[in-house]
Amino acid sequence: MLLLKGLGLSLLSSMAWGLLFNVPVRTLLACGFAGVTGWLIYFILPHFGAEVILSTFAAATSVSVLSQILSIWLRVPSTNFSVAGIIPLVPGSLAYKAMLAFVNGEYMNGITLAMQTAMVAGAIASGLILGISVLTIWRGARHARKRAH
Repeated sequence: MLLLKGLGLSLLSSMAWGLLFNVPVRTLLACGFAGVTGWLIYFILPHFGAEVILSTFAAATSVSVLSQILSIWLRVPSTNFSVAGIIPLVPGSLAYKAMLAFVNGEYMNGITLAMQTAMVAGAIASGLILGISVLTIWRGARHARKRAH
């Protein structure tokens, strides 16, 4: 039940983000698919022993690669899909808990939660960069192979 609820909410939040930022209507479902893919990887990897940072990094990388593929297929910029796809991964509740700890005077707990938030945000950024880099290197190698023949 938790899996279905998470899949549905990630689909809706990613599609709503795309709708909010005026992506073409024909790409809204693809935006939702990017969000579902990222959230599913984020949800499954901890069951195999991965930490939250690693699962976030893997999910962001997969969203980035999927965004590049969808942008080629649907002929729209990849940021439409990558930004909508990482929405379910953003650590908003963790940042809220960190701020709440600071407001309540629990500074050590607040610093710990703020560091966790920064690490998750860094994992998202690193995953997005890795996904773009992998596809760029693949395209360059393919182009170089064509020139060699």
